[in-house]
Amino acid sequence: MSGPTPHAAHDAAHDAAHDAAREALLFDDAFVRRLERLALRVRQVAPAVGSRSGQRRTPAADFVDHRAYSPGDDLRHIDWPALARHDAVFVKLGRVAQAAEVRILLDISPSMAATGDKWRLALELAAALGWLGLSRGDRVVVAPWPRGGAAPWGPASGAARGASLLAWLRAIGPAHTPTSPPPGIADAVRAAVSDAAGGVLLIVSDLWRVDDLDRALTLAPRARWDRVVLQVLDAREIRPVATGAETLVDSETGERLTLQIDEALCDAYVAALRTRLDSVATRCAAAGAAWALLPADWPLEQAVVPYLQHRGMIE
Repeated sequence: MSGPTPHAAHDAAHDAAHDAAREALLFDDAFVRRLERLALRVRQVAPAVGSRSGQRRTPAADFVDHRAYSPGDDLRHIDWPALARHDAVFVKLGRVAQAAEVRILLDISPSMAATGDKWRLALELAAALGWLGLSRGDRVVVAPWPRGGAAPWGPASGAARGASLLAWLRAIGPAHTPTSPPPGIADAVRAAVSDAAGGVLLIVSDLWRVDDLDRALTLAPRARWDRVVLQVLDAREIRPVATGAETLVDSETGERLTLQIDEALCDAYVAALRTRLDSVATRCAAAGAAWALLPADWPLEQAVVPYLQHRGMIE
């Protein structure tokens, strides 16, 4: 999918945006405690030990039901008070704590740092979503794409790995040099899900030069994966303002274009963007994937987290 890209960026602005976003990536203890009360909504869990309530019922201390005793059952799980009352032997059943596979794809293409707000929110989303998985004992991987020289973070689990994730996010930066042709996301999805039978796949991107989203979503089948596409756009990308004559530099291709940016052009751009966003939303819905547009100037805790809760993406 391609569309209008009114980014104006150069290397100095690119670096400044990266540095500002990196320095802002600090979660205080109060915010972390509030995050710990949330969880990613995941249908598919793995048999590994975690803190999610699993669906498989076995003799366990987390009591949910009874069944009749069978030879070989652990005597520690016999319900002795029930035996005294009913003169029958029952075994307590519980849920085995399980872990989910969480894969986060973080777009590090040049357009992500065209503005500081967009890169900041992308980093905050990766950090918060990764933390939600880690704190529940899930197996988390954060993979940058296009890959370039940056290796993925993880797999890891446990809240103790949160500091490592934040350090990795502070160190990573968006690419400076555009690639031609633009790298697709399908290969990144294939690599991200190749070592797991199912779980949740989260894509954080502006989706400006993603032409293979449909194919990418099929590589994480809806029967086994919850797919969530979080499209982050700067306020000026959502609604540009009339500024007169401007030379715009496409941060993805380096192409320069001189335009007279007036109200009529802004209105035409907004109409084209609306068509594009409707197409993305429709394609995600057809694939059974969740999609949300997140303006980059939304504060994470006060706006983004409540919105994702309202949309049922976290709980």
